[in-house]
Amino acid sequence: MRLSTRVLFLLAAMVSVESVVAQAAVKLPSVIGSHMVLQRNQPVPVWGWAAEGEDVTVRFGGKTLAAKADKTGRWQVTLPKLAANAQPQAMVIEDSSGSRIELTDILVGDVWFCTGPSNIFWPVSKCDNAKEEIRQATFPRIRFFTVAKKTADKPQNDCVGSWFGCSPRTVGDVSGIGYFFSRRLHQDLDVPVGLLQSFWGGSRVEAWTSKEALESQPALKPILEWWDKAFADYDVDRVNTDYQQQLERWKQLVAVAKSQGKKAPARPTKPQDPRTSQHRPASLYNGMIAPLIPFRIRGVISYQGLGNLYWAEHSRVLMSTMIRDWRSRWGQGAFAFGMVQPAPFPCARWPKQQEDAYALQRESQVLILNEFPKTGIALTMDIDALDELHFTNKQIVGKRMAQWALATEYRKKVPYAGPVFESLTIENDKARIRFAHTTKGLSTSDGRAPTHFTIAGKDKTFYPATAVIDGKTVLVHSKQVTNPVAVRFAWSDTAVPNLVNSDGLPASLFRTDVPPLRKPQSK
Repeated sequence: MRLSTRVLFLLAAMVSVESVVAQAAVKLPSVIGSHMVLQRNQPVPVWGWAAEGEDVTVRFGGKTLAAKADKTGRWQVTLPKLAANAQPQAMVIEDSSGSRIELTDILVGDVWFCTGPSNIFWPVSKCDNAKEEIRQATFPRIRFFTVAKKTADKPQNDCVGSWFGCSPRTVGDVSGIGYFFSRRLHQDLDVPVGLLQSFWGGSRVEAWTSKEALESQPALKPILEWWDKAFADYDVDRVNTDYQQQLERWKQLVAVAKSQGKKAPARPTKPQDPRTSQHRPASLYNGMIAPLIPFRIRGVISYQGLGNLYWAEHSRVLMSTMIRDWRSRWGQGAFAFGMVQPAPFPCARWPKQQEDAYALQRESQVLILNEFPKTGIALTMDIDALDELHFTNKQIVGKRMAQWALATEYRKKVPYAGPVFESLTIENDKARIRFAHTTKGLSTSDGRAPTHFTIAGKDKTFYPATAVIDGKTVLVHSKQVTNPVAVRFAWSDTAVPNLVNSDGLPASLFRTDVPPLRKPQSK
């Protein structure tokens, strides 16, 4: 049957109207959704998009707030400070065209951002005692939001992800450190806990930092120039030709190995285009952090992996730039920032510019404590898993990170820090080391003398030293050094020292011959 011109016109008009309505429909970022946890005791931004000029109202917790979509379609309201609430609530968002969204099962508590490379997203299902941990993971007031992996050259408005509750069905794929951290906070504070998760294996600090922040630091110029050169030098045709030649040689070698009954060589890996690399500066910030801002958080727990060993001498500047950048962009002041100190591990096969790169990287975190307020470290010097890049005892790391948060952010009386170098004094042929966080005193985990101390004179040649605990200090000496000037402790990739405080928490590696830092900044 043929349709009249009038009917066709009406059908086209209906499609056009439906298209306009669809375009005008109010929209939310993925991080604002059902089952989410909102941050307590802070003003809470709620934002989204609608057609330009649309009036948008948000109703939550007995409050109604209004906003108008700007020229870009973005709108935002700010909920007043919310008290912790474990009773599920609904949020309704409507615009003046009649578009409506209802979110359900919303709690109010504390939200933490968990981020970094593979060791921090190592899942619960691969941690120690995984089956029992999963079986007992019924905590409906703990919620998770996992950002889907995405790189971008410009900051993105949104990401892919959704909120879900903690249960034996869901917890297996969650960050082990993040889960054990959240569980301890939830149990001790009795409030809902939300965990934003944003991970990428092998990721580097410069990828998680905005381009503007990186460019503002002259000390980071070598890193940016290295990437600029990599972009300029990359020849797609040449790389593809070389790779095809490698494949042909590999196929020949496989055939020879097969004829001789030997194991075939590994297939060559196709070179990655640096222009699309997940390691390139700001790429993960743009794709996996920018979409979360300004969702309110209580703080951050992070991990720095081996990807930054090549730029170890820039590690402190990279970390401080990232912390300053995030605090500035979230616009909520100096939120808490916790760091996991990477555990002892042989790093010989990772590219680096100096032998002590791993020590320099781990030392940079300790120096950050003196540069910024509200920062902390979960020390791992006692984790003796040298044959495992992804050590499986994430429980102890989550516990220590949680104790740091409970003690410093929530003012609970729990032990949270191991001994950290404070000062050096020379007493004839001996060096006396004083520490912060000794609590009632120092001891060793095995009852033996402290290990992994070295000492040097003016020639800066370090010799193995004898160390003796003297109250809350350690006396260090060597027959080969009569006039000591410097001491180092556990200054290697693989040292697993035995020095602990009275709480049983391990001491951090240190060197006394490092330039002093200024006092903590306000941000």
